[in-house]
Amino acid sequence: MLIQSLVTIISMMLSLRQHLRNGGRSYGPLLLGDSPLTAELLCLIGYDFVIVDHEHGPTNVRSGYAMLQAMDAAQSNTRPIVRIPAADSVYMKKVLDSMRLPAGVLVPMVDSAEMATAVVQSTRYPVGDKNKNENTYSNAIDGKRGCAAPLVRASGWGLSRQDYMRQASEDLLVMVQVETPQAIDEIPEIANIPGIDGIFIGPLDLSASVGKMGQFDDPEVRALMDAAEQAIRDADGVFLAGFRAPGRDLGEMFEAGYQLICGSVDLGLLRQAAKADLAAAQEFL
Repeated sequence: MLIQSLVTIISMMLSLRQHLRNGGRSYGPLLLGDSPLTAELLCLIGYDFVIVDHEHGPTNVRSGYAMLQAMDAAQSNTRPIVRIPAADSVYMKKVLDSMRLPAGVLVPMVDSAEMATAVVQSTRYPVGDKNKNENTYSNAIDGKRGCAAPLVRASGWGLSRQDYMRQASEDLLVMVQVETPQAIDEIPEIANIPGIDGIFIGPLDLSASVGKMGQFDDPEVRALMDAAEQAIRDADGVFLAGFRAPGRDLGEMFEAGYQLICGSVDLGLLRQAAKADLAAAQEFL
């Protein structure tokens, strides 16, 4: 018990990125509802992270800003991960400038090492030849992120700029999503890109990419999932992450090597709770 308690305490002291890169496991929901109130509540529940979705939900930079502020207001250990709509360096810059660290970003539909490189570059400031040896990231890729660090929320409006510059290299989690057969073939190359922390499997899009949307038990879909998981497990320096497909057992996923699992959705949780609430009332109506 003492050893387990010490492990828990040490884990809480690490950022989510450091926790995962040290072999830790994490679980949390996806936020599609664009609600700061829901974001704050789910942080108070005690999840490891909450993914704020800018890809499929109505959330944009402005409304996402309010959700990040609400999550900070909860003063919990739940960390925000923002899924941006696409591999877009301008959108990434706006999200990063609004997000206090430690936190993370998730980029969908990354099909190649070239795209993964562009993702990493969009999350990093240029370091210059003189400072490359001081860069806590790998020296292999320089950044292309525009800099407004003294003036944005990410750095506390400049009040914690030095801490922010350190955290930007140590505590910003960067994940990319693989969602097509082409992307699966490219996993070894994507995993070799310095600065990619995790590769995230999207089972719904993966099944749709072969014309079998949501058919997670179909042999072709299952084979694609198995191939993606194996390729990520075989890669050095990245961890396996992903959404839980409906009906898939969480324990089995963690045993299969997943370190980060997004297993629920805010609107799905509300839907199920509302259905159960109405069913309980209908007995008396």
